Amino acid sequence: MEPVPCFHCATVFTPRNKKQYCCSRPECQKARKANWQRIKMKTDPDYKVSQKLSQQKWTTNHPGYWKSYREQYQEKTDRNRMLQTVRNRRRSTRNKPADVLIAKMDVTKVSIYTISDT
Repeated sequence: MEPVPCFHCATVFTPRNKKQYCCSRPECQKARKANWQRIKMKTDPDYKVSQKLSQQKWTTNHPGYWKSYREQYQEKTDRNRMLQTVRNRRRSTRNKPADVLIAKMDVTKVSIYTISDT
């Protein structure tokens, strides 16, 4: 087979078959698997449910893991909280004027249907 560039790192390698698009480096294989899993989660509802159940089972079998992780890696925790605040602000102001952050509940609803003469 003819050498081709790796999709992830662009290193030229000789693929073992026509479908191979990543070299055998561990970082590239990890990226390939993450890409496959991302696509699989979007396209296969059974796989998505299975992954969610697996995560719930792991969480149940490892109570307190995340609390101890946050205590052990305080700088990561602080950074994540700061970035989450930024994401929340960005999400709350997207497609809205700066002075309107909360939806009004008492606004009169306008019907989108009109009666036409037919």
